Amino acid sequence: MTLMLDLPPATRVYRRRLATIAVFLLCGTSLLLAGCGGSSKPAYCSDVTNFKNAVEQLKHVSSPSALVTQVKKVASTGQTTLSAVKTNLAPQTSAVKNSLAALENSVKQLSSSSTRASALAAIPAETKAVVSAGESLASAAKPKCS
Repeated sequence: MTLMLDLPPATRVYRRRLATIAVFLLCGTSLLLAGCGGSSKPAYCSDVTNFKNAVEQLKHVSSPSALVTQVKKVASTGQTTLSAVKTNLAPQTSAVKNSLAALENSVKQLSSSSTRASALAAIPAETKAVVSAGESLASAAKPKCS
């Protein structure tokens, strides 16, 4: 028979509890150590990647409705990225904000027949500006996110 069977029931329960606590402490310590030795990348790296991917898709839009949808996605991921990046990449964030605002404004103007023609004329250059600003932001973030 094992030694555990020879012990009084209270001692067996006590030892099981100690063993359980020891296992939890070891697991918790392991998780903490794994977290400490983890990535040194800034938290905003995944947001920058999502924004960059949305901007890339903007290059391949083939219809007005797809443009509206993709601009919304670019704007959404752009705002998330700008919030995450904050002041870390200030010149690039300013360019992204300005180019996004101009493109969003033109896309809104597509719904009105009186402003549609001027919006359509402005959208290619504004799209190019958003793509350029997005690429610039991604390039600036790359050294910290690689």
